[in-house]
Amino acid sequence: MSLTLVRDTSALEQRVALIACGARPGKTEACGDHQEKAAAFLTIASTGAADALAAAICGHRGTCRPCTT
Repeated sequence: MSLTLVRDTSALEQRVALIACGARPGKTEACGDHQEKAAAFLTIASTGAADALAAAICGHRGTCRPCTT
């Protein structure tokens, strides 16, 4: 018998999407593009791969500067 945990991650996904979209005072919602990518961002974040998450959010693949900045 295996145990499967199901958690509602929608609030966390929306927070990650907003961060990726550029959180700033007064902005309460991410754009549609970042909302669609939120689950993937959260999956990457859950692995602890901060550099990969930064690169996925940046979208420039490090061509302009290190994505971690």
